[in-house]
Order: sequence, then C-alpha cells, then structure tokens
Amino acid sequence: MQIGNKISQLRKLSGMTQEQLAEKLHVSRQTISKWEAGTTMPDLESVATISRMFQVPLDDLMLEEEAPMEKTEEKITLEDLVKINLHNRNMMLLLTAGLLFLMISILSAVFIAALSYTTSSTQYMLYRYIAVGEYASAPVDYHQLLLPSIGSGVLGLLLCFCYLFKNRKRLY
Repeated sequence: MQIGNKISQLRKLSGMTQEQLAEKLHVSRQTISKWEAGTTMPDLESVATISRMFQVPLDDLMLEEEAPMEKTEEKITLEDLVKINLHNRNMMLLLTAGLLFLMISILSAVFIAALSYTTSSTQYMLYRYIAVGEYASAPVDYHQLLLPSIGSGVLGLLLCFCYLFKNRKRLY
C-alpha cells in the first residue's frame, strides 16, 4: 500500500478531515489531497509528524508492504477524541435546533390557520353580531400573524441545511 493511501486511511479512521490534518501539519488541504492521490510525496518531516500523530511506526508508514492498519483505531489520541466528540455534539445541537424551529413554525402556522377559519365562520360572525353589534369577521390580518411563523421556519431550514452542509463536508 502506498503512503498516500495509508495517510488517507489513518486520517479517516481518526475522523479527521483533510483540512484538520493540514492544519496540524502546517500545510494546505491541497497538499494533503495530492499526498493521498499519490501525485506527490510528503517530506520526511511531515512523515515523522504523521507517524507521531497517529502513533504508527515509521516502518509501517513508509514500507510498501501491507501492514495491519487496524491497530491504529486504538491509537487515536485523547485530544482527537475530545475534538470529535465536541464536533458531534455541536452538530447534534445544530440539527435539534433546526428541527425544533421547523416544528414551532408548523405548529404556529396550523394554529393561525385554525384561528382564521374559526373567526371567519358563520357561527363566530353571528356571535360577534349578538355581542358587539357588527356582522363581520374580526378585523385581524392573519397574514401578518404568519410572519413570525415563516421566520422561524426559514431559520429552522437554514440550521438544517447548515447541518447537512457541514456533515457532508466532514465526510471528505
């Protein structure tokens, strides 16, 4: 297995993106992409840093023979696990907030539609005629009442799209 494939496999097993690995190695994301594609090779200093970071012996990383890469799953550092856990918690919070805003938007829109239907019904108009003396529906603009509902729906959709975009970006 080539070193680029090994770097890619180690990075994915640790749950890191190319950007995160590039940041730790002080190189660009494109450099990591070229290493993993096999178009360029990392310099010796980068290979040594990768070896220490993933706790893989240099021999396993540099030699072309197939080395058992399953051992690296257990050698993820505690710092990396904390970062992954924090990221996953933030992503779940983002998704939960988006779904909550969507639910609030839908429930408030249903409530306003029911209120609109009730106040425009014949029974309500008769009640209003008896109580107030006017034979018309209540002077309320229900479209303006829907604006906060629409706003929370848009906010919920934005949060859900943000979650999907960040989650898709993390897989690469």
